[in-house]
Amino acid sequence: MTLDIEEVRAYAKLLNEENLKVLSIKDGGFKIHLEAQSTEATGAQAPPVPDTSSEKPDASHTVNARQVGTFFIEKEENSDETFVSVGDSVSEGDTIGVIEAMKVFNEVKSDVSGTVEEILVGNGESVEYDQPLFSIKPKED
Repeated sequence: MTLDIEEVRAYAKLLNEENLKVLSIKDGGFKIHLEAQSTEATGAQAPPVPDTSSEKPDASHTVNARQVGTFFIEKEENSDETFVSVGDSVSEGDTIGVIEAMKVFNEVKSDVSGTVEEILVGNGESVEYDQPLFSIKPKED
């Protein structure tokens, strides 16, 4: 099966119209994989993250993905041992997860000290650049 540019455009249009993040099609030897760029999500995520911890002591801090890849909260495949769980205390610089990209595992480190309030991405899920991964309540000084 051959693919022309109009078919690729039709698949890209479908991706956008249905508000999909990923579209993969495989039919015999034919395979196409499209991923949406998250320019809207990046803009939408920027305002809620200003440093207002001195104004609101109960404000949460968001740790975002620094790359595209597959997020893992488990330390090893098919393991129950995780880097962190909701309610755990973390220090700035602690490894709280990993993102795998092209068989390379890159550590996700906490950039604040505090308590993990929420894990926003499931183990093995694909993540986009700047996607929120964790919500951490900063430790009060």
